[in-house]
Amino acid sequence: MREAAQVACLSIGGLYHYFPTKRDLVLHGLRPDALLRHCQDFHTQFGQLAYLDPRRYMDEGINVVVKEVAFCRPAIHAALELGVGSFWEVIETLLTSTALEFEEKLRWLFPEVGEQELHQWGRALRRSICAALLDKSISPDELRDELRMLVTGYVNRITQVGQTLADAPERHP
Repeated sequence: MREAAQVACLSIGGLYHYFPTKRDLVLHGLRPDALLRHCQDFHTQFGQLAYLDPRRYMDEGINVVVKEVAFCRPAIHAALELGVGSFWEVIETLLTSTALEFEEKLRWLFPEVGEQELHQWGRALRRSICAALLDKSISPDELRDELRMLVTGYVNRITQVGQTLADAPERHP
């Protein structure tokens, strides 16, 4: 606790004020309020891009997800070792909220895309994030590249389907 206080530039008493136990300190990254703060900070900083530059908004969103994984990963591994019962509940909340946020923005960007397609993309995103949270060997750059490939792949697929529909000859009954 002494080392943690020093790194956080707090007195030991100050650290204990925020984290009454070592367990509280170790599991801080899984607290819903800590995760919500990251989300709110992102929307404060980049929210206007959702309408002005949606592609940059998605890219910045990917960067935030990568930072979230780095923030949460140590707490997740500690929770697994401690046998924390709420581990899966927190993971589910984190994965679902992230996937829904991206699905919402893709729905806005590509209104012609069906719900099934958006749901598939959201599940692929969830799998990548979950793997990165649990696998310590996945670097932030690898996760960022994988998420960008997912977004680009789905956007390209959506664009191709839209172009195919636009190029198709009109059918008359």
